[in-house]
Parts: sequence; C-alpha cells; structure tokens
Amino acid sequence: MPSLIKRLRNAAVYHATRAFIGLMNVLPRRMALSVSGWVGGLSYLVARDSRRLALVNLTLAFGDERSPGQIRQLGRSVFRELGRNVVDVARLPGVTAENVDGLVRAEGLSHLESAYGEGRGVVAVSAHLGNFELMGTFLALKGFTVTVVAAPLYDPRLDALLLKNRERGGLHVVSRDRAAPAVLRALRKGHVVGLLVDQDTRGAGIEVPFFGRPARTPTGPAILADRAGAPIVPMAIHRLADDTHLVTVRPPVRSAGKAPEDVETTTSAYTAELERLIRRAPAQWVWMHDRWKASRQA
Repeated sequence: MPSLIKRLRNAAVYHATRAFIGLMNVLPRRMALSVSGWVGGLSYLVARDSRRLALVNLTLAFGDERSPGQIRQLGRSVFRELGRNVVDVARLPGVTAENVDGLVRAEGLSHLESAYGEGRGVVAVSAHLGNFELMGTFLALKGFTVTVVAAPLYDPRLDALLLKNRERGGLHVVSRDRAAPAVLRALRKGHVVGLLVDQDTRGAGIEVPFFGRPARTPTGPAILADRAGAPIVPMAIHRLADDTHLVTVRPPVRSAGKAPEDVETTTSAYTAELERLIRRAPAQWVWMHDRWKASRQA
C-alpha cells in the first residue's frame, strides 16, 4: 500500500507539473509571473518545515543585520521569488537567439570569454540563485559550448522532462553519479562546465566560511580544475525589478594552466564569490536548503 500511495503521489506531481508548464506558456508572461508569485507566497504559509528552515538560515546569515520582522518579510519574499523564477524555466523552449537579449543581459561576460578562449575549458561555479536554468541556456545561445552536471530527480518522468528542456536549450547534460570523468572529457574539449556548488551535498567536501559560518562545500571544482588545468569562473543570475534577468560573471579565482594549489584555498575563494553574488539578491536564493547542517551536527 505505501508503494501504491507513493506511485499515485508521484503521478499526481508529474501531471500537475505538466499542467503548470502548459499554463505558464499559455498565459502572458506578466500574468504568469503574478500567478506563480502568488503560488509561491501561498507555499510560504503551508510549507511549514521549509518555512521554518528558511527562517532559521536567514537568521543565521542576517540576524545581526536585520530585525526578526525583517527576517520574516525576507522569508516570504524568498518563496514568492522562487515561484516567479519558475516561470521562465517553464518557458525556456521559447527562448531563442533572436529574443534572448530582451530577457537576459550580462555583466562581466568578457571574463568568461577570455577564459574560454584559452581552450582548456572553464569550470563555471554557480549557485541556486535566480533562474540558474536560464543562465545555462543564455550562455549556449551566446555561442559557448556548455555542459552541466545534474542530479537525477526522484521520478524518471520529471527527470526526462527537465532533461528535454535543458537539451532544447542547447546544453549537454551529464549525471552527477558519473560526473568526474564526463566533466574532465568536457573540459578537455574546451566546454564551459556548469557546477552548482552552494549546497551541502554528498561527495567530497570541506567546511569553509559562508555567511560567516562554516559550511560544508563541494571541492569538486577545485580538484577537477587542477586536473584539467582549467580556470574557475564564478557566475550567477538574478531577476531584476523589471523582470528581466542579469547574469554576473566574476573574474577567475583560478587561471588557466595555473599550477595546482591548496584545495581549501580555492574552495574558499569561489565560495566567497558566490556569497557576494547571493547578497546582491538574497530573496532569490534557496534558503530552505539545510546549508549549515554539517557544522550544527559536529
């Protein structure tokens, strides 16, 4: 019986997701943003565990800077912004080389162009900030060959749906389960390899400062960049007040061909850059992830 309930629940989620994607593509974008933002705000009220964790994490990060009331207000914004950012993920198939500049612009793109021109590939480290799915498509449409590493979803149907969306956007997708050899091959072919490294996930990691507290952080980018002699370029995307998106590319924290250096130093450097990018748009980061779990359990 539990397995039947699980299958029924998964089927309901899958069909609801398909219906949501269809709705977001039928509605005018401005209306879709409004509807999805309202759904996100509703989620703040009903998703008690996620709301509690988000508020705990926001207090850890900003408790010395903001009052409890301001923290709660920011927490509500996190859920609303997540809902709004989902809209352009659902509408990704409609983003083309002809219309992308009306939706996304970039600052610091020359940092990526220079690193890419070295021909050793680029380890592009980023965060679950803003519409990170759109950022990969934007780079692919701008002429970069982009490989992204993705964790499989719990439902193969949802996984296939997301994979199709990413491949339509021009991305090469490799599973996190076999990421290391695939990433090295991609780097040796000169690809930009996108890695989201702002969460405490399984795999190699060390604790480095993040918002002033130790947080277990993946070391894969540092290790892979050393092996390939590739640069590491931090970048992120966030939605602006006019509902367009801004990709921000920072200077490399490790240059192409540089001799291997201490993994902790490199990991700390790209984590610090990602923190700066998150601070620019804190309501658009996924604060409901248990980012400081390892340090609390120690």
